[in-house]
Amino acid sequence: MNDALLYLHLVLAVLIFGILLAGRVRRWRGLSAAAALLLLLTGAHNFVTRMKEPPPGWHALVGIKVLLALHVLAMVLLLARGGAPEKERRWRLGALVTGTVTMVIGLYYSNFAR
Repeated sequence: MNDALLYLHLVLAVLIFGILLAGRVRRWRGLSAAAALLLLLTGAHNFVTRMKEPPPGWHALVGIKVLLALHVLAMVLLLARGGAPEKERRWRLGALVTGTVTMVIGLYYSNFAR
């Protein structure tokens, strides 16, 4: 079950990143919001179940990752609601940048920090 939730989390992250990259968040509003909320839930579950023996110094980077992930989720929900075109462009760019940093931190901890 834990592996299935991990893979679901990864698929949801890539799905949200792809929707942001394509600029279709408003068009697929329901899918975007559902994926964002599921991503939050699976991320919290994976954090609780997989961080039994955290590597040294993990507090700072994991804290930054959580804050950046919450920023991405907030931007997805704002983009799904809609706004002025210049704001949407800025929100989308911010979500893409913070999403990339969030993925890099996650990849670092899953592959190199253990």
